[in-house]
Amino acid sequence: MSGNYSSAERAEFYKSHRDRSAVNYKKKHGIQYDWEFGTLTGATPSMSILEIGCGAGNFLRYLEASGYAGIVGIDMDEYLREVLADLKTSEIYLDDVAHILGHQLKGRKFDRIVLLDVAEHIEFDDLVELLTRLRMHLNDNGKMLLRVPNIESPWGLKMFYGTFDHVTPLGPGRMRELAHKTGWTCEGCFPQEPRKLLRRLKERLLNRVMGSFLSYHPEIWTANLMAVYQKNPEFKSKTTSDV
Repeated sequence: MSGNYSSAERAEFYKSHRDRSAVNYKKKHGIQYDWEFGTLTGATPSMSILEIGCGAGNFLRYLEASGYAGIVGIDMDEYLREVLADLKTSEIYLDDVAHILGHQLKGRKFDRIVLLDVAEHIEFDDLVELLTRLRMHLNDNGKMLLRVPNIESPWGLKMFYGTFDHVTPLGPGRMRELAHKTGWTCEGCFPQEPRKLLRRLKERLLNRVMGSFLSYHPEIWTANLMAVYQKNPEFKSKTTSDV
């Protein structure tokens, strides 16, 4: 959206045309999340999980199917209630994230916090405030997982600029800088590769060939990337008192 739109106006615009169709949870989703979440963060079903921006609930369905018990999902879209009605053990809050964190979830901490395809929708200053605040809701030795369009890749540009609601461009370098600014340490940035072996090998070959012709090329080629954060114990926040 243009600079004349406030964050609230943009959020209402997004909700007015958002696809709220429930996604049928399938085996392929489990395989994808087993790696993107389970492997990258070392999560186990005994851990408590907070998802920011849960949307139609596909990741929450994965957590329930995998036996996770302490599951909480937050989304600003109150019209998702019916779509999420099939969830059995997840605790759902549909309201402003800051309000939920400051009231219903005040003082609660989790072992893993997840933001999938969320950070790019948030204005930079608001994103900095949110990520800084989320430190207070993570247990010691906990981890946070973010998935975002990768603007350092030519394929990620299409992903990012495909909607006016993407307002904060992010790539591996910016994810590391964002971690440093908000009191986290970035353990690593990882490509979101296809789960099918043949397609994954084809893409790797294509990227290697293209890279051989370029003097400067993306660190990560895939359209999306994942970043894993841990709290930086030496961080001193000007706006929070958790350290």
